[in-house]
Amino acid sequence: MRNEAVYEGIRELRESGINGVLATVVGLRGSSPGALGSKMLIARDGRTWGTVGGGCVDGQVYAELNEVIATERPKTFTLDLSENDDPDHGLICGGQVEVFLEPIVTTHLIICGSGHIAHSLADLAQKLDFEVSVMDDRKRFLNAERYPGCRLLLGDFEDLLANHTAPEGAYVAIVTRGHRYDQECLEWALAQANPHYIGLVGSRSKIHAIVKRAADKGHRPEDLAKVRAPIGLDLGSVTVEEIAVSIAAELVAVRRRGPDASRTLENPGSLSDREQKLQRAPSPLRVKVSPSATPAPSVKVRLKPEAEGPAPAPEAQQAPSPAPAEEAEAGAPSETSS
Repeated sequence: MRNEAVYEGIRELRESGINGVLATVVGLRGSSPGALGSKMLIARDGRTWGTVGGGCVDGQVYAELNEVIATERPKTFTLDLSENDDPDHGLICGGQVEVFLEPIVTTHLIICGSGHIAHSLADLAQKLDFEVSVMDDRKRFLNAERYPGCRLLLGDFEDLLANHTAPEGAYVAIVTRGHRYDQECLEWALAQANPHYIGLVGSRSKIHAIVKRAADKGHRPEDLAKVRAPIGLDLGSVTVEEIAVSIAAELVAVRRRGPDASRTLENPGSLSDREQKLQRAPSPLRVKVSPSATPAPSVKVRLKPEAEGPAPAPEAQQAPSPAPAEEAEAGAPSETSS
């Protein structure tokens, strides 16, 4: 199969959580290397599969790699090979090649625990384009029927944590059924390679105790300070589904605005260039009317006359008596009233 190695490489990147860029030749003009539809995959760690023509064409894909991954937006470039001719090395093409680049970015979410919150969160996270893995020791809770489309990590927590490594930059949501497992999962998450997010469910007293024990075991204060606890944005959530929504919203906030986004979004974090442009865009609800626009024609409405009869005598109007000062103050709304 053509480009078979490239497709296999995409599968490897998605499983490992390593980002990359897929390049495809979508246009050719004149004499150009490669063929229409040729593909090349470049992983962020430097591995490559396939080629889009070699030489300066592949080199331009390398040059665009970091930008495409950082923005998570596809782009197209056109390379004029006549400007890059290199007779000394046999490159005399004189044509043009157009290459389409698309990011291969896999965001992994590992949910520790498979109870009610985990069940609702897994469904939401998959819809938000997270690759979801769920970890627990209870088969009656952790199964393909309850978690379709998720990677299931079933076994004793101690064994799972000792033998499983999270992809670099993974998101970890800790929502187990007990303090002991929360403690073990938190310390495991802190030991992973550059976790992008660690969230811990629980009351403030429970969180304080777990974090303190982790500090006593030697985990650095700056790493513990990155733990988002209580987990989720402060939406006033009450039900299981609402808590799952608050966690999913926090995952999106961290992914789009960075780890500095606060639980209340009082500190919203930073936006990408594209997101800043979207915020500055005019609202579709605001319509600017040109001063020279022709005013709408006025419409005259003729009211149907009422039945004839003697007009009622006007009622005598009496000016209201001023209310006492105390009563007026009591009835006036205060600035602090809601």
